[in-house]
Amino acid sequence: MNISNIPQKSFNDNPFSFESQESLYDSLYDSDISREDHVFLDESIFSLLEEINRKVNIQNNVSNNPSPRRIEFRSDRIGINKKRGRAPQNEDKTKFHNNTQEDNLLTKIQTHFFTFVIDFCNDALKDEYENCKGYFKNINHASKSTVNYNYTIELKNSSIKDLLKMDISKKYKRCPKSYNRELLKTIEDSSPSLSELFEMSYLELFKFYYNKGNPLDKIVYKNKKINLSDKTKSKSFSNLIDKNKHKHLENYLIDIKEKVYIC
Repeated sequence: MNISNIPQKSFNDNPFSFESQESLYDSLYDSDISREDHVFLDESIFSLLEEINRKVNIQNNVSNNPSPRRIEFRSDRIGINKKRGRAPQNEDKTKFHNNTQEDNLLTKIQTHFFTFVIDFCNDALKDEYENCKGYFKNINHASKSTVNYNYTIELKNSSIKDLLKMDISKKYKRCPKSYNRELLKTIEDSSPSLSELFEMSYLELFKFYYNKGNPLDKIVYKNKKINLSDKTKSKSFSNLIDKNKHKHLENYLIDIKEKVYIC
């Protein structure tokens, strides 16, 4: 049998072939040896045919397979934000969560601002009624700490009155949850100026609260000036920044404020 009569099969269709013009015969030997010299090599012709047939079968299997197995490469960054201790079994479903993420920062700002709103309303109430014994109570924790897109939009479109109509905190055991609503109703019936003040929008009061990051001592709204108590002053945005400087969160808080409230 003349080896030159063995059919040559091209690898041109093989996506893994690096030499598009290389034949099966050429791939078996070094390119430095001529084809005529290989005829005289002391090697069994049957083993040569067996090797050629094996490669032909492999090539046929690849070309006839309509959906070859895809090879996926992973480029995970190992060691970034990795918690200590034993790895969880469902590690790929575990979301790493830290205090620089937006929802945590937004909750921190929103909760702090809600407290400022109540303290500001009480300062306005004391300014209008010097001997007033009633005062607004803190709002329930769920209303202050809930953070999602729809609720945030709802708050931004609300007024201070809308916040005062929310249920109060459960820590006030002797007061009904509607306490703030009832007090607000009394104020609306007796003080038009306070009623107008409490119609201020959520975002308007937030701008006073922010005050470009500076300390705040009074608020002037529609020719009505409210001098803030020391308690309320300590609830301004600048105070929130000061309290979180040791955690290196001040820049994150400012970014969230710009993204959600100011812009």
